[in-house]
Amino acid sequence: QSNFTHSSTRCANITRPEILNRTLERAAGRVAKKQNDGQVLTTAPSEDDWANWLGITKWVMTQRWPRDAVARFLGKLLESDSAIPDSYFSEFPDLFRSLIEQEDSRLQGDKNSFRDWLTTAINSIRGEAIEALLNLALRQKNAGREIQPWILEIFRSRLELAEESPAIFALLGVKLRLLIHLFGNRLMEFQGLLFPPAKPEHRSAALIAHFKYDHPSSAIIEIFPGLINAALDTLETIRTNVKDDHAKEDSRELGYRLGTHIACYYWCGSFAGDEEGEAALDRFFAIASDTTRAVLINEIGTIWEKPPNGPPDEKVIARVMRIWERRYAQIVKELENRAGSASDHDAELAQSIDWLDCECFPLDWRLAHAKSALERLQKAPQAYRLLKSISALGVVPNRLEGSLELLQMLLSKPGDEVRWSIQFQDLGPVLSSGFASGKPEIRRLAKECQDMLLKRGFSDFLSL
Repeated sequence: QSNFTHSSTRCANITRPEILNRTLERAAGRVAKKQNDGQVLTTAPSEDDWANWLGITKWVMTQRWPRDAVARFLGKLLESDSAIPDSYFSEFPDLFRSLIEQEDSRLQGDKNSFRDWLTTAINSIRGEAIEALLNLALRQKNAGREIQPWILEIFRSRLELAEESPAIFALLGVKLRLLIHLFGNRLMEFQGLLFPPAKPEHRSAALIAHFKYDHPSSAIIEIFPGLINAALDTLETIRTNVKDDHAKEDSRELGYRLGTHIACYYWCGSFAGDEEGEAALDRFFAIASDTTRAVLINEIGTIWEKPPNGPPDEKVIARVMRIWERRYAQIVKELENRAGSASDHDAELAQSIDWLDCECFPLDWRLAHAKSALERLQKAPQAYRLLKSISALGVVPNRLEGSLELLQMLLSKPGDEVRWSIQFQDLGPVLSSGFASGKPEIRRLAKECQDMLLKRGFSDFLSL
């Protein structure tokens, strides 16, 4: 089998790209790493296979045809476990420069075909090529070799280019952890390039993609110390200039994801000091909508409801508790100063009550803050989870009184939310334990709860 080369006479009769594209797509499928089933190649590519694939790749790059198949082939090749011939590595600089620097109709101007810059990027030739280039850098690092300088220079040149699409900023924004793993402290000088204040659309694209789709890492705010404030600036701008439903969705999703990142950095001690983290949280709560603030409180509770692996770090636990202590104090101050409507904070207060299920926090602290939040609510919140918590806590002797106090407060609130969540099999054992208690105060609470349930029409409780 003769090799396909640029000078091959085979080239003269090829007028349509489909046949070569299919060849490269089959090659990509053949070398691709089977991530799910752990399978490996049954037959390794021969020298002729490698030579033909490289020849086709180079020849397609000389044509005006779309180069999607080339970008996909290189991406699959470089993320695979295949042993790539040395001949490819000498060609990579020119291949990648050509793929990345060529005009890409999907990234022209402010074209955002999918109304999401990251989705636009990963569906472009340049975006696929940049992902493949990151795979090349990762392959070099994993092999213990120095990452070739031209790779980082390509990224720099694209970020410096005035006409570069925001989509590429989004793609690099979502890869921050990988970029830091690859290039480390060399990225410190990229903060102004990747998050350019003078190009708000590009900065917004990078920040939104990062916070929506990537995860927190202490190394990120060490390398990019201005990241959190830049993201808060972006959130404030979006909130101020919301024009349509898509922008509102961006604001909501960026908001709660950014809040989660800030909270995580704070309780992990990633900021230079706790004061810096608290200032970031304060600014977040001042900017975010009431819905977004409530989603963050719920998200923190959900995270800490799960038992930690191993013994909890007391410093971390104390910081998590401090988040709600400080936020609750701010809410109380605003309400007392009439700086906001009580309803502006109802969702946050209601979500904080679910922290009752976070066993890593002291019981007295959980009960005290749940009662304080419930007391501030004008109407009963959605009560299903709270009633389940009362049911679980109330059958434990030293938790019975606090559970009955919560139930009494909840039943005293107006609203229909409670009615649909009350179940005799959940609350009956709690009231029975209360009636059987040797403490008069606990028996009194049980009787008050029974009376309120009967007034609401729950006759099953009459038999207790």
